[in-house]
Amino acid sequence: MKKWLQSLQVKYLFIVLLAVLALPIALPLTSLVVYFPGILLEEDLPYGNAEQYEERWHEEARSLEDADSEEISQRIEKLSEEFPESGMFWVNSEGKTEDIIRYEGDLPDQWSSSYTIEFMKYNFDSDPFTVVAFIGEGENDQGFMVTQIDRLYIGPPVQRLDNWYSIAFFIAISIIMIGFFTLSWLFFRKVHKRLLKLKDAMEDQGESGIPLPVKISNDDEIGQLETSFNRMIKQLEEGKKREQQEENIRRDLIANLSHDLRTPLTTIRASLSDISGEVSSREAQEKLTSVYQKIDYLSHLIDNLLSLTLLTGKKYPYHPSHVEMNRMMKEIAAHWYPTLEQRGIDIEFVTDGTVYWHIDPNWMERIFDNLMQNLIRYASEGKYVRITVKENELFLEDRGPGMKGEKVEEGAGIGLSIVELMVKEMNLQLKINSSEKGTRITISRQDV
Repeated sequence: MKKWLQSLQVKYLFIVLLAVLALPIALPLTSLVVYFPGILLEEDLPYGNAEQYEERWHEEARSLEDADSEEISQRIEKLSEEFPESGMFWVNSEGKTEDIIRYEGDLPDQWSSSYTIEFMKYNFDSDPFTVVAFIGEGENDQGFMVTQIDRLYIGPPVQRLDNWYSIAFFIAISIIMIGFFTLSWLFFRKVHKRLLKLKDAMEDQGESGIPLPVKISNDDEIGQLETSFNRMIKQLEEGKKREQQEENIRRDLIANLSHDLRTPLTTIRASLSDISGEVSSREAQEKLTSVYQKIDYLSHLIDNLLSLTLLTGKKYPYHPSHVEMNRMMKEIAAHWYPTLEQRGIDIEFVTDGTVYWHIDPNWMERIFDNLMQNLIRYASEGKYVRITVKENELFLEDRGPGMKGEKVEEGAGIGLSIVELMVKEMNLQLKINSSEKGTRITISRQDV
């Protein structure tokens, strides 16, 4: 139940429900605000309310039923003193206007029946408040007396309040709508900020490459998403920790295996050297040479395996410097001359002047050693290799039958995997094009 009440959907439905319920409440509330002050003011009215004032005027008219004109005039004058804020006059039985006191309107000297009816119709329920009271009836008819007074003195100005009521109701509805939109905006603004915070947390990765946990802001849907996000981060951290432990075990295993394999290989090579002088037949000498080659191959394989392990663990020594490439590549090629000559492979060296690269010379030598080993493996039939040094590119080309469609990305041996890693770490780019007509390996700089 608690989680249901904390739901974002329920919270927004509550805002909508609040706005809907506020609409019918606005009508009586507006009426109360508009009319209630006027009702309270009636207690302080000097002449009573409109009903009381009107009844008083009719009582005065009834009391003058048998009075003559002079008595009526005297009473009108006394009433004007009692009600100093009102205007009054009276019209006698012959329709003549008498005793006008503080009346601001225009009055005829002689009243007709039609004018009398028009006067009553025009002043009915108006502001100022007008009361017409007839004096006597039949033979005792003495005409009628009239009083006018501003409604402020006898009660709330109903007509004026009625005009203000529409405006007040419109203002009340506007306040409700503005309140609804404001609450909705604040609600979605808070949701938006929380989502952006979660998005930034997903993109902000720590040193381990895994985002940092976020603080749980609430127990609603976004809070549940934040909880799931933190749970995912914890699983990633545990997985990365297990992966690191497995990687350390693998490195230690390969390092120990490499050391353990080198010792018997060294012993085997020494034993073969001891008996090589005793081998006299040509066939035995060829087999002995083949064994030497296999030992060399295994030694190189073990060395590559250890190097690959150090590279992936970021533990392979790396010391870049400005290196003159023509000189270095000639020295590397000179190391391979005996092997190439033994296999009948011609080597061509093409230079493009003095060229300097910012690289690790030991890494570059290891790269070309591995590339030359693969070249001998795949290109011995072509009997040709060319090394080209340019300002921003190095080329190694042969005319062999190609690498049989193998690519570095697909894993064409540990040697090429080491080449790829070293080239990438030195901010260089490796490209291999291989076909039946030969293989072209390009190493280019990316900082130009």
